Amino acid sequence: MYSSIDRSRLKKPGDYILSDVVIISYKSERGNSNPISISVKSLVTELNIYESIHNKTLSGNVVLIDAQNVVGTLPLIGFERIEFKLFTPSISRGFDFTRVTGHPMYIYRISDRKGVNPRAQIYTLHFCSREMIRNEKVKAIRAYKGTTSNTVASILRDPDLLDSEKNLTLEESYGIHKYVAPIERPFDFIDEISKETISKKFYSPGMIFFETSYGFNYKSYESLLAFSSDTARPAVARFEPKPSSIRIEGNRDILQEMRNVSKFTIKDQFNTLKNLRNGVYSSLTTKYDSFFKTTEDIIFDYHSEYQYSHHTEHNKYGGKTDRKNIAPFFNEQGKFISEFPLGTQYLRSDTSRVHNDITDIDTPPTSNYLPRRLSNRLAFESFKLEMVVPGFTGLSAGDIIIFEMPTHAPEDNSNMMDRDPYMSGRYLVSSIRHQVSMINDRHTMILECIKDSVRKPYPEEIIDTFTGKEATNKGITDQYQLDELVISQTDGLFKS
Repeated sequence: MYSSIDRSRLKKPGDYILSDVVIISYKSERGNSNPISISVKSLVTELNIYESIHNKTLSGNVVLIDAQNVVGTLPLIGFERIEFKLFTPSISRGFDFTRVTGHPMYIYRISDRKGVNPRAQIYTLHFCSREMIRNEKVKAIRAYKGTTSNTVASILRDPDLLDSEKNLTLEESYGIHKYVAPIERPFDFIDEISKETISKKFYSPGMIFFETSYGFNYKSYESLLAFSSDTARPAVARFEPKPSSIRIEGNRDILQEMRNVSKFTIKDQFNTLKNLRNGVYSSLTTKYDSFFKTTEDIIFDYHSEYQYSHHTEHNKYGGKTDRKNIAPFFNEQGKFISEFPLGTQYLRSDTSRVHNDITDIDTPPTSNYLPRRLSNRLAFESFKLEMVVPGFTGLSAGDIIIFEMPTHAPEDNSNMMDRDPYMSGRYLVSSIRHQVSMINDRHTMILECIKDSVRKPYPEEIIDTFTGKEATNKGITDQYQLDELVISQTDGLFKS
């Protein structure tokens, strides 16, 4: 999308087009079907829009300095809508929250209200998509049969449930299932059935449901990373910390400035204890078949499974790789880190004979996929990057970007590009905060990006460098004998 920017229309990094900002009351105008509305664009000081692959819907807030007492006159009570459009100049993709061509957002909260002076006040209005409001009003109470992806589509379109008219990008799932919604909110029910969903095309189990400016998405992590089993998705942009106002032959390079990183933080680079506890590297699942009354142990080995899935980093042909993972091969007492399955254990009751009219072939054995799903999802939390870049409505949560991180080391001829070989590379954009400041007249994005692999494979080691590398103090001290020794040495000090 960055390549589609018309440089003649984009005057500066962070440039934006914001339409009128209108609050629509629940009250009618003169008794007809037209609701009362009021423009508040002149009161807005800051506008934020949030999107994330971890959130079901879009949300945001707007900060108002109100000298007209809109909050009391309209009045604002938490059942209003807000409409506006936000676009980056020269591209058609953006946020359309208007009644005519888009979908208004719903105001649900007012916070941080305080007086600026006797005639003005400041407060924040929080808004979300209509589907989030619907989710709190209704419960799913019925049975579903078919693929999980079709069930999710049915829940989204059902007029008695989410009743959404937004676009849905759907990845087809494998297997026929019967579900009975246990009087549960629609989004909670989608979460439950998505945990056991298998992509029809990709190896990694589990699906995620989220909203962007395009509409709703129901996809697997792997489909966000690749088109097919041997073709990775291309990155939509390359970001790098650089000085602003870069000029080529005397002209300002706006496109390059749009991809400059003004600030970045590596929020997480690894957490070995968390990964060991949660089965990222290895686990043991005991499956109990309640129909045949049998048990089966399933051992998950990270190193063995890694090669079958797409990850953020790929081989030089854009395909899968058995290297570049977050846990290199190294020897500890004759074992690799992926050979300790007892560190994380799961007990799962599962059978293919739940329903008489669904055979073993139609229903995937979900217990086999549990450890793989958890490992794949949690591996992404090992690398978490946050960076601040100029705003651009053409970028969405779920896109692939490249980040070039400096080495932060003295100049070295062996690293001419001066880039960190492990933290640089491909990232999945997990969350975006679009921040529009009316005071600074600038649109900024705070990106949270994640990855589950490294650009350059970590070094491997077959020599055991752990065993015998610490003191061997194996003595056992009897506390009672220690107390007697202390008493004898004090020679009656504690006697009265």
